[in-house]
Formats: sequence, structure tokens, C-alpha cells
Amino acid sequence: MSRRRAALAALLLAAVAATVPGGCTNRADDTSGGGGISLPSFPSVELRMDSVVMVGDSITEGSAIVLQDTLTTAGFSDVVVDGDASRRIEVGTGAGGGPVSGLRTILRLIAEGASPDVWVIELGTNDIGAYTEAEYRDLITQVLDLLPATVPLVWVNTFRPDQPEHTVLFNGLLAETLAARGHSAIADWYTAAAAPDQAILRSDMLHPNETGQVALAMLVVDALSRLPAA
Repeated sequence: MSRRRAALAALLLAAVAATVPGGCTNRADDTSGGGGISLPSFPSVELRMDSVVMVGDSITEGSAIVLQDTLTTAGFSDVVVDGDASRRIEVGTGAGGGPVSGLRTILRLIAEGASPDVWVIELGTNDIGAYTEAEYRDLITQVLDLLPATVPLVWVNTFRPDQPEHTVLFNGLLAETLAARGHSAIADWYTAAAAPDQAILRSDMLHPNETGQVALAMLVVDALSRLPAA
């Protein structure tokens, strides 16, 4: 991870801390939702996009209100945020009330008419530790194959402290694959969540707390602003 990217993450998190009453608390077990957060102001960016669809797991689901509000504030007029607890990339049919996989969700959204200016994907956390290197690469490729090759993409990378080696492996493959795809950017949740001096996770050390929800949303907006011009 470059020093510039790490510094940017630190600056974003500093801005986030200023938005939460009392500053950046050390209470990492904060389980409150996004309601009541005053979104930070950030420099206007020329996104040249009107619509965005975000598909993710419980990290997205728990941050949905803040993500929706932040993306709207950033200038998107059409925002869809679809998160589901325990969602995996390929596994999951929704049978018995279980989660529907990311692949099936993307296919459903497209069938329903979704054709956004940009896609945001936050998937992989629940797959970490279950696959080989080749299988991780295949999972990432399966997602990319569903999305129009010319449409910009942001992917939020993963943080799983109980699977550090596989987390780094997945994130490395993700960066490599997106670089080959082009017109893509990574929202670096890994660096933000792993920072020892930040309290942005709940007590499970996996899901974002109230401060973390804002940090996640800001990182997504930052990644959107870094997408190459069409």
C-alpha cells in the first residue's frame, strides 16, 4: 500500500472523526445505526455520473443509510444500495431465508432494468478462507463478467482479521484483476479497518460501527472520484 493512499485514508478518517459527537470514540462496540450522523463536507468532485448501484454483504447492509445519503450528497440522483447479511459471491440461493449470492443479486438487478453509470461491489468478506488462489480469481472474474466491460466499477476490498493471509491474497488478486480491466478503482476498506489507531469497527472487529459507516461511505466516494474519465 502506497504512502499516499495510506495518508489519504488517514485524512478521510480524521474528517469522519470530526462528524461524530465527541470525536472518534474508543468504543469499538458501538452498534447504533447511521441515523443522526451529520455527513462531513468534502470537496466537490466532477463524477460525471448520475446513477450508481452498490451490491454488498452485511457491511453494506449495516451502512446502507449512510451510503445512500453520502452518494446522494456526492451528486448521484439515482442510488441503489443492496446489502444482505452473510452474502457470498457465488454461494446462496435464498432458500430457507438465507442470503442470495452476489452473482444472483446482480443478475436480478440487471433483469429488473438496472443499468447504472457505475457499479460499486462490496463482496468477498464471507468467502475469505474458503478458496484457493485460482478459485478467488475465478470468483472475482465471475462478477466482472456480469457487468458491462465499459461501465466504470468500484470494488470495496476486504478485511478479515481472522484470515489475514487469505485477506491479503484476495485483495491482491482483486487489485491485479481490476488493473487489467481498466476504468476501475478500489475503495481501500482494508487499510482503514486495519489501522490500529482508528476505532471504526464494532466489537466483532469486522463490521463498521457508526464512525466506520461514514468512513466506508467516504472511501467509496473517494474511489469514485478516482475513476478515469470516460
